[in-house]
Formats: sequence, C-alpha cells, structure tokens
Amino acid sequence: MNQARQILKNTVVLTVSDLADRTGNAFLALFISRILHATGLGVYSVALAYYGLIARAGAMGASNFLVREIGKDRSRTNRYVTHLNAAGTVASVVIMAVFLVVLPYLRYSAELSTSMRVIILAIIPGTLKTIQRAVFIAHQRVEFVTYTTLVSRILSVSASLWLLTHGYGVVGLVVVFVIEQYLVVICYFYFINRFIAALHWEFEFSFALVLIREMKTFAALSILAGLFAQPEVILLSLVSDEAEVGFYSAALKVVNLCHFLPQIAMTNVFPVLSHSYHLADRKFRIIQEKSIKYLLAISLPLTAGTIAASESIIDLLYGPGFGPSVAALQVLAWGIPLSALISVFWRVLAARNQQGLDLRARIITIFARMGSGCLLISPLASLGAAMSTTASLLLNALLLARYVNQDGTRLRLLRLGWRCALAAVGMGVVAWSFSHQLQLWALVPLAAALYVLLVLLLKVFSRDDFALFRKLWQPGTAERS
Repeated sequence: MNQARQILKNTVVLTVSDLADRTGNAFLALFISRILHATGLGVYSVALAYYGLIARAGAMGASNFLVREIGKDRSRTNRYVTHLNAAGTVASVVIMAVFLVVLPYLRYSAELSTSMRVIILAIIPGTLKTIQRAVFIAHQRVEFVTYTTLVSRILSVSASLWLLTHGYGVVGLVVVFVIEQYLVVICYFYFINRFIAALHWEFEFSFALVLIREMKTFAALSILAGLFAQPEVILLSLVSDEAEVGFYSAALKVVNLCHFLPQIAMTNVFPVLSHSYHLADRKFRIIQEKSIKYLLAISLPLTAGTIAASESIIDLLYGPGFGPSVAALQVLAWGIPLSALISVFWRVLAARNQQGLDLRARIITIFARMGSGCLLISPLASLGAAMSTTASLLLNALLLARYVNQDGTRLRLLRLGWRCALAAVGMGVVAWSFSHQLQLWALVPLAAALYVLLVLLLKVFSRDDFALFRKLWQPGTAERS
C-alpha cells in the first residue's frame, strides 16, 4: 500500500476508535448531567482527570518512544514491550501508593474520595494499555485498537446507563470504568500475541536501565502532558465546588470531540515524518506544510461553528441548568486550531530528535497555566478555567513555533491558513445569524455546505492538493512506498 493511502487508512481506523471513545464519554456525560446534574458530572470528571494524570505518569512516555523505536526495527517488539511493561507496572504501583497517602489531605467529599480510591485500581491496566496501543500503531495494525474500543465502549456505556437508571451514583460508574480497563488490556494482549508478535518474558535489568535513560525526556513530556491535559479540573475541584467542575467539564467534552481528528491524523503521520527527516529531499517540509494546511482547514470551521452555535449545543446536550457552560465553550473553542498546530509542531521537533525543546516549552507553559489558573479560576470559576486553558494553548503554540523555526524552517502559517480562516469566518457569521432560527440538525449541514462552497471559491486547495486527494482514492496511480 502506498504511503499516503496507508496514512489515510490508519487515520480513518483510529478516527473510528477515538470517535467511539469520545462519543461514548460524551453520551455518558449527557446522562450523568441529566440524572446526577452538574455536581455528579463534576465528581466523575475529577476522578477521570486524576486517573489520566497518574496513568500518563506511569506510562513514562512509552507510547511515542515505542512508536519511534519499533518503527526502526520491528523484530525488537517483544524486548521493548516486556521491559516497558515491567517498568510501567513498578512506576504505577509507586505512584498509586503516593496518591493514596496524599488523598486524605485534599479534603474532598465522601463520594469523590471513594471514587478516587476505586479509580486508582485502573492505573496499572491503563499504563499497560498505553504501551500495547503503541505496538499496534508502530506495526500499522490499528484496526485491533478500533475493534476493542468499539466493543468495550458499548459494553461499558450500556452498563453505566443501567446503573444510572437504577439509582446508582458516580462510584458505580467508576467501578465499570475500572473493569473496562482490565478487559481492554486482556484483548490487546491477545491481539498482539495472535497477530503481531508472540510475547514472552525477556528481562535484563541493564537493558531496562538503558531504556529508562533513553526515555527520560519522553517520560517528562508524558508527565507534563498529563498535567497539561486537564489541570483546570483539578484546580476547580480544590478552590471551587463540584458543580463548577461540571459546568467546565460539559464544555470541555464538546471541544474534545473536535480535537480527535487532528490528533489521530498526526499520530499516523508521525512515523512517516520521522522517516522522511533523514532523507535528502524536500519530503519532510512538504509533509509538515501539508499537515498544517489540512488541519487548519478542518479545525478553523469547527471553531467558528462551535462559537456560533454554542448555546444550542449546550441546551441540546445537557438541558437546563448548564448556562455557565455556554461562555466556557465559546472560549474553549478558540483552542481547537491551536491544539491542531501543537500536534504538528511537537512531532516535527521529535522527528528532528529535538524533543528536549518540546519539553522546555511544556515546562514553561505548565507553570504559566497553573499560575493563570490560580488567578482566574478563583474569581471566575468555570469561565476562568476556560480562559486559562485557551491562553496556555496559545503560549505553547507560540513557543513550539519559535523552536521549530530555529533550524531555519519558515512556518508560513499566514500563507497556509488565511483562505481557510476567511472561509471559516464567513461560515461562522452566517451560522450565528441563523442560530436562533434553525435547529442544529438544519444549521450544521447548512454551515458545512457554505464552508465547502467558500473553500472552492477561495481556492483553498491547489492542484497538487487535489492530485494528492485523487491518489488517496486511486491506489494504482500512487507511488509505492
């Protein structure tokens, strides 16, 4: 299969997986908000935020490291996986123990404290799941991730809805989440052994130390990524009430649905980008610029549409009582294109073996984010959390762009994106004008059709772009990789 079609195939497959995961989470959040209201959604969101932070720390950045290393030599899959599984399990146990000691001092409510003690049991399978998922990506067999995600999400969401309708609270939902993580790990283990590589115990302490040294930057990036993911949720839980966490989380879940396609696309572009950097041609720069252009073409209209229809979106999904989520959603929507650019920039640095610059940018950003969060969240609650999130994404994007340019690379963002931006603004103005006259089911296709028309009129895509699109659908005309 040619390289462009391989990327498209893996992107589509992982998109289905990620969309199923995010849709399941959003669907569950919808029912939690209507049955347990903003407070229940807040408790559930805080528990998941802590889980995400601790699981990332336990994985020690193994995902990106494994994709890069196994991509170089697939025959070493078992050696890397067994050593990283062992190291990740040990790290997870240590972090879990520390967290259980600290938890009583956070002075959370009884329901939230119990939920935290339960969800901590999912840390080990969550860590192993991250490592195993990287194996599927490196071997370009991501369909197994999709199979597992689809089945596990259907089962877990169904079980959670049954518990909600039978009077169970957040703790019951957390128990279902923990069980799901163990089932996913078992399925991943089976698929790797059956279709990719027969795993067997192979451990050398000296090699484990070498891996840990090589991964130290990736591990730091992973921990910072965990802190960078949802620090506002944690800060809100500490300085405000759980209802405000629910308002912010409701808006954040909507925006997260818009983040998935850029992230999935760049996950599959990354191995190709890393390989092309070492070739003596212009392919690396072409992939970089195409990625930026296409992601802006996707993310900018999502931003404009989300801002224009924010009130209708919140009312439809969460019903009455979530008014503060509207303003938070409008602010968070500005982060959609910023997140897309960040997903390109840090991978460019990693492909150039300059992940240390990404680490520096994240350290600066996380300190700025925590500072702005403390200043904004206390007086403005959920709106302050949204403002802190978006401002930190802007800072991170600017820092990464500066580091990417340090080797003489020119990021021609204005040239690549001004037509997309103009089309998105035009679409957004029309969508906002009709947002109170039309239901979402009519407004969304109208806005999408208008954006496509403006893209064609403004000639957003060149002949080379259309030639690439044709190659994606006509494998016989594409160059073999």
